[in-house]
Amino acid sequence: MKKALFSSILWPIVSALVIMGLLHLGGDFADIHSYVQPRLGAGLLIFFIVSFGLNFVMDRNYLKILLPIAVILPLLWMGTFTWAYGFASLPEKKHLGDYYVLGGLLFALPYVYTSITGRIRKLKGLWTFIAGLFAFFMLLLPFIYIGYYILFGGEMDMFAMLAVRSTHLKEIKDFLRTMGSPAHIIMAVVAFLFVVSLATAFARRLMKKARSFEGSYLRGDGKGFALGLAVISILFVGGFYRQITHVFPASMIRALNSKGSEFSLLQKLSDNLDKNVKTMAFVLPDPNSGIDEGTHIVIIGESASRDHMKAFTPDYPEETTPWLSEMAKTKDFALGYKAYSNFPNTLFSLSYAMTSASQYGDSSFEDVVSMVDVAKAAGYYTTWISFHNRSSMSSAGVTMIAERCDDSYWEKNYDGYTLDILKRMPKHKKQVIFINIDGSHYTYIARVPVNLRDKLGVSAGDKYHDYDLTIAYDDLVMKEIFEYAKENLNMKSMIYFSDHGENMEHYHTTSPFFYDMVHIPFFVYLSPDYQAAHPELMPVLKAHENQVFTNDLAFDTVTGIWRARTNFYHSKYDWSSKDYFLTMDNATTFERKKKIADDPVWKK
Repeated sequence: MKKALFSSILWPIVSALVIMGLLHLGGDFADIHSYVQPRLGAGLLIFFIVSFGLNFVMDRNYLKILLPIAVILPLLWMGTFTWAYGFASLPEKKHLGDYYVLGGLLFALPYVYTSITGRIRKLKGLWTFIAGLFAFFMLLLPFIYIGYYILFGGEMDMFAMLAVRSTHLKEIKDFLRTMGSPAHIIMAVVAFLFVVSLATAFARRLMKKARSFEGSYLRGDGKGFALGLAVISILFVGGFYRQITHVFPASMIRALNSKGSEFSLLQKLSDNLDKNVKTMAFVLPDPNSGIDEGTHIVIIGESASRDHMKAFTPDYPEETTPWLSEMAKTKDFALGYKAYSNFPNTLFSLSYAMTSASQYGDSSFEDVVSMVDVAKAAGYYTTWISFHNRSSMSSAGVTMIAERCDDSYWEKNYDGYTLDILKRMPKHKKQVIFINIDGSHYTYIARVPVNLRDKLGVSAGDKYHDYDLTIAYDDLVMKEIFEYAKENLNMKSMIYFSDHGENMEHYHTTSPFFYDMVHIPFFVYLSPDYQAAHPELMPVLKAHENQVFTNDLAFDTVTGIWRARTNFYHSKYDWSSKDYFLTMDNATTFERKKKIADDPVWKK
């Protein structure tokens, strides 16, 4: 009994420590707090349940004999997605624990299955075939995931799943003609046969080991052990059946098919953008007149809070924005001191910000166009630079819009790498560059290069040290972008806003909701020559610095500043227009459920 108890405790602890060590090496799990996630906790709990169940029901020698086979599938699944989430920048790290739950249950299944079928003399071939078929699919799925990554340089995400589901015979033939060289076809066949042979060997070895074992599979012959086997069989098989629907690829298929899901919203948005761009028309003056040749830059921040930026909050104890604080004193910058996000998550906030949809007008995504569509129609060459993973559900709305650009760069690097991209990318007389930085995305410290962490002026005793480092780092990044674009790209405007803010305890969620989750930075820079060409702009922008702005009005504001006004533009939603209507009395957030006037900061 003591040995069973000791083994039951030791195995989960050792496994957890190994996993934590591997994730720490990946960089995004920098400290002990990084592991405090419900699904990682569920994974550890399953490890303990499986360990106790097997050690107290199954014979100790039987556990040892099957161990080399039982660990194959869980190691493959947990290894694949530890690599994906920890080292290959797969987004939505909160889902990682789902694969550890699955891994724990996968470890138990060979013991449960063989203890039930191993001594049945009839239909031996059938039991081996079922084991082989199960092994085939559980081997195939991780190999498909890894193979897709190797072939295309990215994960098999929901967009790829949608493409697969939408593919018809002609497209398959076209794909094979363009991508399917004889070498690729041979490799695919060899890989398939390799998986078949592995599954076959797995099943045969498993059943042979089970059938040749002498003695009982259980720790004892009493009815209690038989009952224990029945209980863990139901528990582990049922748990596996449930869990397999929450991981790749079933989770993506469910997202595609779920009515009213986030993806159905995105699909609706994509369809409507294609439809509505055909009805888009410009109002005078014609943006194709050529008077505004040059570069417009739109920088989209991530989880940046103006509460932690000295340029917006002068009494903040840390100087996190030395560059912007200086620029705010000049006549070329206008800062939105009362800027808010329209929603405390990226999917909804940027789906509104980057399109003509808003809380105050069309919130259904029915009659909308995107900022990118307007720029292209106005004759600008559009480029999207992103430091986010294009596969994330949270970034999916932005990804759909980004893919409408003429060119795009999806980088897995620090935000400072923007400068390298700007230097090497082709230059155009009229261009709009969108830069979606990684900003202050959790884990904060992982967003800042190691060699700069002690050089950004953030004191070691700062209560929010790691978060403030990201703010200071991106102030430096924006300075570099600004100075390079001003000297080399004939920059006319640079506009910056964040997707949402950040609460230092609850991050950004819908429940619980705190107003600092929607406190965002927002500024507009106009070059002197652009101001001379459009003298009415900067005085209005300066006059509105202390007027409320919500970032679902970014579309109208940005396209208004570009002078690329379409039939989807509304001057009353444009922060640069004299017609701007938003005040503390009518401004809202959270799909109009929360009034800006109710923000506790205004009650002080």
